Amino acid sequence: MNTLVLRSISGLVYILLFLGAIYVPREEVFFMWCALLGIGAALEIRGMFRLPRQVVFVGSSVILLLAYTSESKTIFVYAGVIATLLMSIMLLKKCKNNYFHRYFSPLYAVLGIFNLFLIYQLNAMWCLGILLLVWTNDSMAYLVGSKIGKTKVSSISPNKSLEGYIGGTLATVLVGYFLNQYLPLPHWFILSLTTSFLANLGDLVASKMKRLTHVKDSGRVIPGHGGILDRIDSLIYLSPVIYLLLTL
Repeated sequence: MNTLVLRSISGLVYILLFLGAIYVPREEVFFMWCALLGIGAALEIRGMFRLPRQVVFVGSSVILLLAYTSESKTIFVYAGVIATLLMSIMLLKKCKNNYFHRYFSPLYAVLGIFNLFLIYQLNAMWCLGILLLVWTNDSMAYLVGSKIGKTKVSSISPNKSLEGYIGGTLATVLVGYFLNQYLPLPHWFILSLTTSFLANLGDLVASKMKRLTHVKDSGRVIPGHGGILDRIDSLIYLSPVIYLLLTL
């Protein structure tokens, strides 16, 4: 089957599952969906860095359960922001596979996806809007980059191009404008630009992890996309920052 067709079909199934979790009128369902994605991504990172499976699974599950049952979620928001900043260090210097990245990366994935759940708790339609912006950015960056991309932006991910980034950003802002007509997003223009920018950085962070561990894809769960981390790397990275932006 053509790679683009396979990628489109599996991407559509993934989107429908996400939409179903949002529209079921029980927050427990969306939390369980986020937990499934977060633990799945953490386990894929475990495989990349060769960590103990049981430790990562139990640790991720406990952190998510503690976060969900905690009366104050603030600590998990700021922990997510700090995790995002610390993971960004990998992009700023030539670092090697060390203990920090090895043991911290699964926690980064879990905290990031929990903050997506917090956005849902804040406003389910805002969460839907953010998801649509991210999917638009990722899809258009891939399509434009694969068709006309020539200017490489980083050695971390040689297939990413400046043309793809520009195409993704323009499409994201356009979709943000139309979304604002139906489900008003706070400061939709800034939100659209920020989402696109952070989504691209999140993709680079995941690419750097794969480069450090010498793997092409984080897994093989999603045909045409690779693993769960390959599919949600943008959401993991941007959710804590976007949550802060929405609450401010």
